[in-house]
Amino acid sequence: MRQTYAIQSLTATGMSEEAQDAQTFCLRIIRDFYGIEYNSDWHADLDSLTGSAESGWYSSQNGGGFRIVRDEVGNIIATGGLYNLARKPGTSARLAGRYGDRKICQIARVYLDPAIRGKGLGSRIVSELEADARALGYDIAYLHADAQTPATLSFWASRGYREFGRFSYPSPSGGMDTSVDFDKVLSRST
Repeated sequence: MRQTYAIQSLTATGMSEEAQDAQTFCLRIIRDFYGIEYNSDWHADLDSLTGSAESGWYSSQNGGGFRIVRDEVGNIIATGGLYNLARKPGTSARLAGRYGDRKICQIARVYLDPAIRGKGLGSRIVSELEADARALGYDIAYLHADAQTPATLSFWASRGYREFGRFSYPSPSGGMDTSVDFDKVLSRST
């Protein structure tokens, strides 16, 4: 029998157990899948999950949202979030010529426990994040993905995101890593 999972909004930020669980889950996936340990510069958005709603990247009052999925015993097994691209000044400046004054969100931290990948849950999370983005008034959803993860790149293309560029940055291992830029126009329902 196929398991169905409920996708929930992260309802409590700050030092709530739910926010801490979400942060811990994301950092574990980043470490296990990408081999990247915690870095305060790269994970400031995740740190904001356990901060105040006023400063939280994913708080609705700041134009964000964060979704979690729990298994039957209450463990977080999937996440996904969105925040205003202005939260990342370097990325926002790099893409200013592309977007101008349009309202852009960044989709981030769409992570699934390896045991449940490939079963449609990631697509469901993204659909809910896109609905959240539309409700918040965003015109375009932007994201980037590691160029060395073909399954991830294929996933985003299958969800209607189009690749438009690549950028490189220093790797934690001392070399350079490359990410792929994707975006999608968020059509408004009438």
